[in-house]
Amino acid sequence: MKCNTPYSTISRRHFLYTSGLTLASSALSAEKIIGANERIRVGFVGMGSRSAVLLKQFLNIPNVEVVAICDPDTAQMQEQMGVINKSITEAKNRNFTSTSVDTIQDYRKLYERSDIDAVIISSPNHWHTLQAIHAVQAGKHVYLEKPLSFTPWEGHQLQAATERYGKIIAPGFQNRSDPGPQNGIQFVQDGNLGKILKVRSLCYRNRDSIGSPLAQPLKIPSTMDFDLWLGPAQEQPIMRPKIHYDWHWDFNTGNGDMGNQGVHETDMVYWLLGHPGLPEQINCFGNRFAWNDAGNTPNMFTIWCKWGGVEVILETNDVKLGPDRNASSIRMGTRVGIVAECEGGFLKGGRGGMVAVEPDEKTIIRRFKGDGGKSHQQSFIEAVRNNDSSTLPTTVAKSTPAEAVMHFGNAAYRTGTLTDESTLKSSVQGNEDLMEILSDQSEQLKAWGINKPQYFAGKTVHLNTETGEVLKPLMGKELIGPNYRKGFEVPKLV
Repeated sequence: MKCNTPYSTISRRHFLYTSGLTLASSALSAEKIIGANERIRVGFVGMGSRSAVLLKQFLNIPNVEVVAICDPDTAQMQEQMGVINKSITEAKNRNFTSTSVDTIQDYRKLYERSDIDAVIISSPNHWHTLQAIHAVQAGKHVYLEKPLSFTPWEGHQLQAATERYGKIIAPGFQNRSDPGPQNGIQFVQDGNLGKILKVRSLCYRNRDSIGSPLAQPLKIPSTMDFDLWLGPAQEQPIMRPKIHYDWHWDFNTGNGDMGNQGVHETDMVYWLLGHPGLPEQINCFGNRFAWNDAGNTPNMFTIWCKWGGVEVILETNDVKLGPDRNASSIRMGTRVGIVAECEGGFLKGGRGGMVAVEPDEKTIIRRFKGDGGKSHQQSFIEAVRNNDSSTLPTTVAKSTPAEAVMHFGNAAYRTGTLTDESTLKSSVQGNEDLMEILSDQSEQLKAWGINKPQYFAGKTVHLNTETGEVLKPLMGKELIGPNYRKGFEVPKLV
């Protein structure tokens, strides 16, 4: 996705009014801190379950000080303070600098501080782009959890922000730092398995229902500033039993599992294919089966396209093999990862390791040991210390086109037509891989008592591969952006 459209301008007065930040002083102070001392001072924005992992990772990096944490729900901050205090206690015998950490409910107040060099953002998806842009405008470097954007339009704005404000935005795609995918993908790109014929992205999980829809809207916790939590999203009642984490399964605040876990695998596909930009067409089918719960994102979802001249299928399946079976499906020996079919064999796997096998899918050609991308956070800190983004394992520019495929697939699903299984099979009959997916899902759903599944079949999305413009069908801004509550608008930078 290229940012080649002339940038619009944001007035300094407008940004100061909407965010309450003193940009120039923050930026100058950050430069002085890093220039005078190698210690990097960081703040955390969004203190949900992902932040607990990130806190431990960043607290283990020498000369990193956690100055403050932030969340609209003070209860979430208090929970993560336990993680911080435990880390401080365990670190008594080494060079550990975080001795006291402030809690701040409004991220804009955190951005005002001159003693913070960088922020780590792990808030709900709908907040990622706005909080990242506000951070770089305030002179802060950013480590941004995936997905970086909530819509394709936001991806353009985020990329423009990296170019305009000169601050680092490091994507949280840790697979890019894992030697398993690094070496496995390079092995294929060097031609060792011949031409790439097909690539599958697989995300098979055994998730559970999030609970039946409530009869009355959820009572918001007294510890939460709900307006600040909702931010750019539309004001809608919460009709699920739990507000935290389950926002992933509501299109108002999340992107489903294709944007939660599946986006990691989509990114690996894009990486393997050599970052070819956007495909000309995107197709999809899926539905939310079996659970009858409060979620509205699909728990079985398939996107397919021709990407960089290669047939690609992206698949998520969160439904267990049966209501009494704590196990997920598996395809081609893989549950979560990618499978690249090449002329001379297959590359399989992802985070933690990959393997190249002969066309029989059994005989091992080479193993590529992984470590889960444990150096990913360290690479961000080193980039901040040196003010040099060229050493990052990946960039916003390399991440947003892969995310856009997920976003356009979700948009196609949301505008799709409810179709019975036999009609859907007739429409994809020429594609053996899609027929296999539908047949396998049919058997899986029978275990749940669903004998005649219906799917939302999306209309084919036709794209301008240079600009990301949807040529057809017509799609509203609520699906591809921008569409924000007043006072929480992502600025138009391109």
